[in-house]
Amino acid sequence: MMAPVLSSPYTDGRSVTTKDMKVISFSRVAEKDPQEVARLLSAAENEGFFYLDLAGKESNGLWEKYLNCLSLMAQWFEKPIEEKAKFAYNSDTYGYKHLGAQAGPVENSKDGFETMRRIEADKVPIQVAPTNVVASGAEPMPAAVTDNAELMADFINVSRFHVTTLLSAFSDAHKLDGAARYENFHQDAAPSNSSLSFHRYPKCSTISTENVGHNKHTDAGTLTVLFASQWGLQVQCPGKQGEEEWEWVRPMPGYAICNVGDSLRFLSSMKLRSIVHRVVPSADQEQGHRYSVGWFARPAHGTKFRDSEGRVIRSDEWFSQKFDVMRGTHEEQRGNTLLTGGMEDIAQRTKIELSVQN
Repeated sequence: MMAPVLSSPYTDGRSVTTKDMKVISFSRVAEKDPQEVARLLSAAENEGFFYLDLAGKESNGLWEKYLNCLSLMAQWFEKPIEEKAKFAYNSDTYGYKHLGAQAGPVENSKDGFETMRRIEADKVPIQVAPTNVVASGAEPMPAAVTDNAELMADFINVSRFHVTTLLSAFSDAHKLDGAARYENFHQDAAPSNSSLSFHRYPKCSTISTENVGHNKHTDAGTLTVLFASQWGLQVQCPGKQGEEEWEWVRPMPGYAICNVGDSLRFLSSMKLRSIVHRVVPSADQEQGHRYSVGWFARPAHGTKFRDSEGRVIRSDEWFSQKFDVMRGTHEEQRGNTLLTGGMEDIAQRTKIELSVQN
């Protein structure tokens, strides 16, 4: 179902400058190649974003698993909203999120994506009867998920393996031992907000100003492994203004896009860098729906760190507060550092965006 990548995100096909991102070989990191681990650390400390090359047996067919899962969920997203809404549980980690539940990237706009989320496979009953507990992780999921539970669980487990391998490399590079190692904040048996998320951005005009993309933000967790074969993702370039403030991320089939989240930045005492990013309409959405799939790794509940507000806070508290802010108004979002994790200066944080056309 994957169409060829367009040469440009613009409808007129003009050339575009894209974000210069390092390409990291997962196979070489898994083999603990010192040069590749050094390149990985440099990318995480200086840029916060990198491509992860999934070629090689060490990746265990992760790209193909993504394509198979996406094919199933793309069909599910075609169902009427009344059917999809049956799986909305008012949760930020589980079930359906409808279009427009959060603020969008343009002042007074709402977001332009819908989501189906699934938390970690080995912590959730696959098929159970409905309960009266909202978003307990035990509510029913669509047949597209339950009828393909093994496929979904395999995708989650292999994605989680990639994250654990990367976190272990960071721990080695920072000479961490025991409980201080980053991967040890993600024990399999510990509850967390880690989740697999399928996003659909419905077909729309690139000049739409109502339901628009995904507002600027940093990710709340430790590492994100994103699969996106279409244009739309942009990253913020600190210190630049106007057309140069945001750079496009070129989609590269066969490569995941990985980024450091707030929690890993805080756990590393700010050594690792999270990056502000957003999604805006591109030429792809003039032609059809845009899809992305992300494995969002988040620390075990109760993990403590000092956040961008200077508070010692639990990771699950940070996650909940951040998502509350994402649902707030733009005016509310400008009032603190939660939306972008302290990665913007006051001028950037309080800037009013009237357009995403650059």
